[in-house]
Amino acid sequence: MRLAPAALTGRLQKGLDNAYLLFGAEPLLVEESAEAIRLAARDQGVDEILRYTAGVDLDWKQILSAGQALSLFSSKRLLEIRLPTGRPGDNGAEVLMEFLSETDSMNHLVVILGKVDRAIQSSKWFKAVESQSTAVEARAVTAQQMPAWIRERLHGQGIKATPGAIDRLAHYSEGNLLFAAQEISKLPLLLNGAELDEDMLDSMASDQARFSTFALVDTALAGKTVEAMRMLHGLQREGSEAILVNWALAREVRSLYPMALEIAQGADRKSVLQRYRVWRSRASCMSAALGRLKPENFREVLQQLAHSDQVLKGQRQSPGGIWAELERAILMLCGINVLRRKDAITY
Repeated sequence: MRLAPAALTGRLQKGLDNAYLLFGAEPLLVEESAEAIRLAARDQGVDEILRYTAGVDLDWKQILSAGQALSLFSSKRLLEIRLPTGRPGDNGAEVLMEFLSETDSMNHLVVILGKVDRAIQSSKWFKAVESQSTAVEARAVTAQQMPAWIRERLHGQGIKATPGAIDRLAHYSEGNLLFAAQEISKLPLLLNGAELDEDMLDSMASDQARFSTFALVDTALAGKTVEAMRMLHGLQREGSEAILVNWALAREVRSLYPMALEIAQGADRKSVLQRYRVWRSRASCMSAALGRLKPENFREVLQQLAHSDQVLKGQRQSPGGIWAELERAILMLCGINVLRRKDAITY
């Protein structure tokens, strides 16, 4: 039987199982499940945690010997094996099945995957590992489920919030739980016990000196080039995740592109904003972007962000790195003409 990540905590309180199989479409929930297992292992007498990643530092031949040899300093150990591709290969599959058949209560195994398709889930090795493990599947949180997920997350942090604030944060975070989790983690210090409402959320998103990603997007939409560049560099200095900045920009431009197409065909801008249910607090910056940029401009920004995404994934090289690519996207969104890329991705 597969568990949802939320059910793992209760399972761990009853004791540590011999093996775990973690996978699913939500990386944040997969990683939090892995961390929960590590903490439970520490609490239950496991002093040594060995972590391997296939294709990086994993030698399958060492896995069996690691399971068979007890450390001089620890009576129990946890072996964590991460499979970025979702496939261990024939040798890895054989080792995993042998390890599970021979392991005892002194050794525990955690196999970590990402999103896996039906072909992988139907494979012999996956079925074998799942049948002998506690499987945790982190399914994608849909847009409809997002408010409830945020409400539960806020409750866990001891934060009170109005329904409107929860809905707005769900909108900002749709499709990216990591972004939502990071924003929620900041709130206890910022709120200082106060209830989170819509006005407060907007204020935090636009006025914090930390230059939140929310504020950067809205500033770029408003066409404030100098301020947007300053905010982008501030995010870089603070060690913010470039992947979140790229995601936030792409998400906003994707929503603006169909609006721009309708306006180009003669639709009234104000009516379009109302039909797409743009909040009053954001109508000004979005209207400014729609008045400044044409559909082809939005398409070019999307092409640039697709290029940035490939740089993030290591599929393309960039002389200036990912932050230079994000700077280019911000300039384009602000309406600044940049040299057209010869290898632009078709969108």
